[in-house]
Amino acid sequence: MVDDSASEARFIKAALGTGFQVETFPDGAAMLERLHAGRAPDVVVLDWEMPGMSGPEVCQFLRGQRETEVLPVLLLTSHSRPEDLVQGLRAGANDYVSKPFRTEEVRARVDALARTKRLVDDVRRASEEKAEVFAQLDALLTSSPVGLSLMDRDLRFVRVNACMAKLDGLPVDAYAGRTLAEVLPGRAPWLEPLLRRVMETGEPAEELGLTLEHAGAPGSGVHVMASYHPVRTARGEVVGVGSVLVDVTRHKQAEAELRSTAEFRERFLGIVGHDLRNPLNSIRMGASFLVASEQLPPPLERTASRIIHSTDRMTRMITELLDFTRSRLGSGIPLTPGATDLGQVARQVVGELELVHPNRTVKVTATGPLTGSWDADRLAQVLSNLVGNALQYSPADATVELTLVGEPEQAVARVSNPGEAIDPEELKTLFHPFQRARTGAHVPSGLGLGLFISDQIARGHRGSLTVTSDAERTVFTLTLPRSGA
Repeated sequence: MVDDSASEARFIKAALGTGFQVETFPDGAAMLERLHAGRAPDVVVLDWEMPGMSGPEVCQFLRGQRETEVLPVLLLTSHSRPEDLVQGLRAGANDYVSKPFRTEEVRARVDALARTKRLVDDVRRASEEKAEVFAQLDALLTSSPVGLSLMDRDLRFVRVNACMAKLDGLPVDAYAGRTLAEVLPGRAPWLEPLLRRVMETGEPAEELGLTLEHAGAPGSGVHVMASYHPVRTARGEVVGVGSVLVDVTRHKQAEAELRSTAEFRERFLGIVGHDLRNPLNSIRMGASFLVASEQLPPPLERTASRIIHSTDRMTRMITELLDFTRSRLGSGIPLTPGATDLGQVARQVVGELELVHPNRTVKVTATGPLTGSWDADRLAQVLSNLVGNALQYSPADATVELTLVGEPEQAVARVSNPGEAIDPEELKTLFHPFQRARTGAHVPSGLGLGLFISDQIARGHRGSLTVTSDAERTVFTLTLPRSGA
């Protein structure tokens, strides 16, 4: 409240009541000095006629300062001419009250100006907060390590960050206000329909693998993972589409290096496995010669027999490694189908295993026709894996059963044995290479490749190999169509 009349100032202060904290000043200079030293008030009430600076002059000064340019001002005046009132309003006053005035009118006009001040403060505060948020978003957009862009409904670029421009091989200023077809004519024919579908359906298109070729630099493609999302207003209206591109070139290169390393490792396994056969054959031939000579004492003859059995086992392991390598390198496990009697193959396999396990019993039952077009050696490999596995992991006094059933369109072989059940979760990975059940049961061969190789051989014959296991028995079932591979 600025008024050179102390009595009038007291009257107005009483009229405002207890809802306001009122400071009074005898002239404009004292009030301006107070404003410079402290926080601005919500409303300034100015008397028109004052010594020194008049009310309109004080008002003009307030409007010239950034801190007070929107400060609400109520002018008290005894001037009644319209041109005088216009002068006051042009000086920057928000409202005026003519003298003599009523207390209700002064209070109502001050209340209105205070509400206006609060609204203006709220708007300014929201504007400042929004500007701060936009500044943070702009900094994030600029410094983001992924490509970001925003297009309107006409597919005209609104914002593009430096990373996106780099992925496209263009300067940042090449995008502003231009359409996708103008900036990226080579990409527009297939990208425009995708972006329009995103805007029409409101459904994003995510994690699309793309290769971006730069003009003038063939073969320098950048591999990216692209996602496109609709941009909506607060009311849900789609006003554009946002693009996010992540450079995955290094990941692609790392994947290629890993594939190359894995292929080299598998080829190396194949080479080593192949070269190990010759020394193993020499060891087996030497041990067989010693046993056949009948000149060894019994203890040494048993040792030579163990050498023969061990080399046979190592030979089987090497065969499985070679089969695995062929399968992983894409050539598959070779099959030579021909007229085969599954019953004869089974009896041969069981006879060989009974020599290795002289104290065990394998019960073989066969019904129906068991002939078909299959690879006899490979089927012997499968049955040897399954029956040998059953003998190894079942109780020493248990009987392993091999059941052969000839059906009209197929032949079925089932190998079953009592023993510890396989966990249902482990059954899901039992046919994967180099996988073992944690129970330690039912995994043929030392490398855990037996079931993988057997499964591949069954598939090669257009058949299947399955397993069921419960507290009483574990059963492997081999099904072979008669038509063979």
